[in-house]
Amino acid sequence: MKTLMQTAFLFFAFLFLSGTLSAYDEERQKTSGCEIIQYDPQLKILIGGGGNSIILTSRDKSSAIVMDTKKGDTSKEVKDNVDAENVTIINTHFHSDHTGGNDLFPGAKIISGDYTKEQWAEGAKNSRYPDETIKPGGEKLIRLDDETVHIRNMGRAHTFNDMVAYFEKRKLLATGDLIFLHIHPVLYPQSGAQVSSWIKVLDDLDKRYDVKTLVPGHGPVSDKTALLEMKDYFTSLSGAVGNPDKQAELKEKYKDYYSLPGMTNFDNTLAYIENEKKQ
Repeated sequence: MKTLMQTAFLFFAFLFLSGTLSAYDEERQKTSGCEIIQYDPQLKILIGGGGNSIILTSRDKSSAIVMDTKKGDTSKEVKDNVDAENVTIINTHFHSDHTGGNDLFPGAKIISGDYTKEQWAEGAKNSRYPDETIKPGGEKLIRLDDETVHIRNMGRAHTFNDMVAYFEKRKLLATGDLIFLHIHPVLYPQSGAQVSSWIKVLDDLDKRYDVKTLVPGHGPVSDKTALLEMKDYFTSLSGAVGNPDKQAELKEKYKDYYSLPGMTNFDNTLAYIENEKKQ
């Protein structure tokens, strides 16, 4: 019975990670690599198969904004869903599961954070360096029809530079990997991950934007509660350093969070925070 329950949990955890258990009510299409949500006539959200992606297309289909391009075969699904000649790509950060499909858009303009070329080559592998970079705290506005997209470099958190996009009319915030929804986060020192700064960035986002819909870097579409839950996760674990009883309590609280095999789990997050506090 225990083995059966464990198998069932892993199955449903997989479905959760791909976004198929989300309570989102818009039109959906499940493909081989990701789930496509037709949010409205102009905006699509592609869940899973790497980092979550967003495609906003102008009414006349002349231009499109693509936020993150996934990796591998799934990046081709992003490409297949872009029906515009002029494309602007926003990469929330340099990890290859968000930048792997960039080269499928040879004429596109790529915008990302202010990474050095060496950092970009390390994180994004073979993807070309951005055409435009935004410094921490900087913001760029792109207008497409009646939508204004605020592209902002939130600074250091998950990586050295983490970008978000806020779709003002839709009140939709796309956070990239600033939010792993009910998933233990990826923390790589070589990428610049810093939990203390990450908490401040989440607090800034909470105060800065009026959010109706939130698209995390990984996990299903949600709302502003996802931001608050991510912040609570980090602040709770940070407050438990040196307190075994509190750590045991939190480990039970987050026992249903998904762990990426060999990459993330509760103990890894706690150890990363403990090490950061020692520095």
